[in-house]
Amino acid sequence: MKKKLFYIVCLLFSVDGLLAQEIEEKEEVKEKRHRVSVVLGHSYLNLGYELGNKDVLSIPSFGLDYEYWFKKKWGIGVFSDVELISSKESEELHGGVIDRRYPVVITLDALWNPVEHLEFVLGPGVIFENGEVKDLIRIGLEYDLNIGHHWDVAPSFFYDHATDGISNLSIGIGIGKSF
Repeated sequence: MKKKLFYIVCLLFSVDGLLAQEIEEKEEVKEKRHRVSVVLGHSYLNLGYELGNKDVLSIPSFGLDYEYWFKKKWGIGVFSDVELISSKESEELHGGVIDRRYPVVITLDALWNPVEHLEFVLGPGVIFENGEVKDLIRIGLEYDLNIGHHWDVAPSFFYDHATDGISNLSIGIGIGKSF
């Protein structure tokens, strides 16, 4: 009888271990894998410290982001921003005019979620501006605050550095939907 009881207890513990492993594997994937958000923000454009210019231009911006989470903590995203400035609105700084016409920034980013709600963003991108294409690298943070029914509000902070030496800080707030 003791042998049968021992085998039953061992069997129960092994089944419990298998069930716990299955639950852990299911938790590795996010419940909702896709997320789309609309972002309103402000970009602060460094006009090139390397060139001796220490001015910063403040520009309103609008963004549309898409994220795909293939694991609970890892995803990939396409982030796009349009800076709402045209040559008519450009400011004269240090005797020069900044000629910008609605530049569009698109990045393909790796997403890492080390703790719940906090995302780190890193990836390459391009700026389409005045008929030119410039490369850039983006690094940033987002903090998703759930507001119910898979909707969230996400403050964000990004730093973009373009190959022409001009860097950009973006602060924004996004409204997102996961599905």
